[in-house]
Amino acid sequence: MNDDGTKQAQARFDRKAAEWDANPARVALARAVVHAIRTAVTLDPRMNAMDFGAGTGLVTLGLLPYVGSMTAVDASVEMLRMLDEKMRSVPDRTIRTLHCDIVTTPLPTAAFDLVVSSMVLHHIADVPQTLRRLRPSLRSGGWIALADLDSEDGSFHSDPTGIFHHGFDREKIGAWLKDAGFTATTSREAHRMIRPSANGQSREYPVFLVTGRSG
Repeated sequence: MNDDGTKQAQARFDRKAAEWDANPARVALARAVVHAIRTAVTLDPRMNAMDFGAGTGLVTLGLLPYVGSMTAVDASVEMLRMLDEKMRSVPDRTIRTLHCDIVTTPLPTAAFDLVVSSMVLHHIADVPQTLRRLRPSLRSGGWIALADLDSEDGSFHSDPTGIFHHGFDREKIGAWLKDAGFTATTSREAHRMIRPSANGQSREYPVFLVTGRSG
């Protein structure tokens, strides 16, 4: 994404931050992704986990009871501000927020046991490169778990700002993970989002979860 596109996308998420959690479909999606991660990954209370593109922390907070700590990373200041407000009611403050763009910002090496994201990959122009950049941030044997849309025709997003991919082929994501140095890749359906189509009828959009482990 060029600088103008990046700024436009960040401004869009900043504007939507205050109302983000008011959408029941987003809340349901986050719950489903958390459930899928818990099913696919052996979570441990000693884990240090990172949620990139964390937004207001719906997935971050959902995973928190099952890991030791969470680092919530996002490029939107306002999204993280909403998460910071939520954290006031979290008695054990084991969530750290980090404002940065993982596409351009260096990440700490061997810092995490688990890296997750939900509905973020389609906002990243060069996904394989980003996966290669994420790999060193995981400790040996660490997990990566990525949720996003199956390939679709472009009708899912009414606003195309910051959208680079109309979903993904699961096998292609798995191949990208392997090329980035991950092993034991798996995929499964995590959820189905229902949205009205142009003709007014409802349409389902499957969301997958792909996982892998660092060597």
